[in-house]
Amino acid sequence: MKKFQFKLQTVLHVKEKKEEQLKNELLKLLGLKAEQEQLLIKIETEKKKAHNEKASETSAGASDIMSFIYYEEYLNLLRKNVEITEKKIKDFEKKADIKRVAVVVASKEKKVFEKLKNKQYEQFKVMVLQNEQKTLDEIAVSKYNRKEQRSI
Repeated sequence: MKKFQFKLQTVLHVKEKKEEQLKNELLKLLGLKAEQEQLLIKIETEKKKAHNEKASETSAGASDIMSFIYYEEYLNLLRKNVEITEKKIKDFEKKADIKRVAVVVASKEKKVFEKLKNKQYEQFKVMVLQNEQKTLDEIAVSKYNRKEQRSI
C-alpha cells in the first residue's frame, strides 16, 4: 500500500507561508508602534521637565526674556513632536488592524486546507483498513478452500 499523499500539499504549504509572513509583518508593526509609544513617553517626560524648569525660573523672578522665549519655543517643539508621534502611533494601529484582518483571513484559508487534508487522510485510513480486511478475507477463504479440498 502506498503512503498517504495530500494532492494539495503545495497549496497548503503556500498558505502556511503566507500566514507566517503576515504574522511577522504584524509583529513588526506592533514593535514599531511600541517604539513610538516609548518615544512619546520620553517626549512627555521631557516636556514636563521643561515646563517645570520654566515655571521655576519664572517664579524665581530672575528670568530674562530670552530664556522665556527659549522655553516657549522648546515647549512648542515638544508639543509638535507629541502630535507627530501620536499620529504615527495611530497610523501603526490602523496598519496593525488591517494586518490582523489579513492574518485572520490567511489563517482561515489555511485551516480549510488542513481540514480537507485531515478528511482525505481519514478516508485513506478507511480505505487501507478495507483493503486489509479484504486481503484477510481472501486469505481466510483460500485457507478454507484448501482445507475442504484436503478433506475430500
